[in-house]
Amino acid sequence: MRSYEMVTIFNASIEDYEATTQEVAEVVRGLGAEELSVEPWGKKNFAYPIEKQLEGFYTLYKFKLDPAQVKEMERLLSLKTYLLREMTVNLDEK
Repeated sequence: MRSYEMVTIFNASIEDYEATTQEVAEVVRGLGAEELSVEPWGKKNFAYPIEKQLEGFYTLYKFKLDPAQVKEMERLLSLKTYLLREMTVNLDEK
């Protein structure tokens, strides 16, 4: 298991932001993630338009996951229409 951080940007027009963040958390948990924490950052304006949107909801997820499951997680999240961007980074354990 490795430690990861994932930042997501949701479409600003979603109706229930908390339910949407929990839905993404369930996708990550379903792949066997441990110690999952969710930190909502709220709605922020973009520096440039993303898919014709000027603002979106940012959320930070921290979790431990088997490295073999990261590609599958990214594939499953790419199917979500309300998710504008997602970036997962591996945290170095020093």
